[in-house]
Amino acid sequence: MYPEAEQPSLRSLVRKFRPRRILNVGPAGQDVFGEYLQQHPDVQFDSCPDAAAVSELQQTGKYDLCLVSHVLEKLPRTDGEHLLARLRDVHCEKLIAIVPVGKDWPDLVSHWQPNEMLGMGFTRVGEFDYQDLPVHIYAFDIEHYKTTPDWLNSRYWANPELFGKFWW
Repeated sequence: MYPEAEQPSLRSLVRKFRPRRILNVGPAGQDVFGEYLQQHPDVQFDSCPDAAAVSELQQTGKYDLCLVSHVLEKLPRTDGEHLLARLRDVHCEKLIAIVPVGKDWPDLVSHWQPNEMLGMGFTRVGEFDYQDLPVHIYAFDIEHYKTTPDWLNSRYWANPELFGKFWW
């Protein structure tokens, strides 16, 4: 487990997101969500000890927030990418992933780079060192995934009165 150094930033993210349904994947959930769950006893909290348990989430609906910690680095890269994509696209509105970054980590199955997480639509929201090695905190929020471009409005259409009426 990582030290308490990352806990304040994770707790502030949880308070910012104000989830009603939380999914935790990995062992860090109680440390991160404990205080929030005590303050909000009506919040539904589900936990999966590892990535294999995520496949059993077929009929649970979408969670407001999911935390993935101490899981990605123990999976082969493609399995880790599939896990993140499944959580991001099917199970969660907002997703937080704690990822050790770089190739200097000993005894890990896969090694992650910042560009790989950014390529999946994540934003780096924090970082800390654990035993002098970098650990990054990434977040995905579908509401902020892509901003609407300036040109996408009726001013740039040939027939502005038809903007938003027809989709092809």
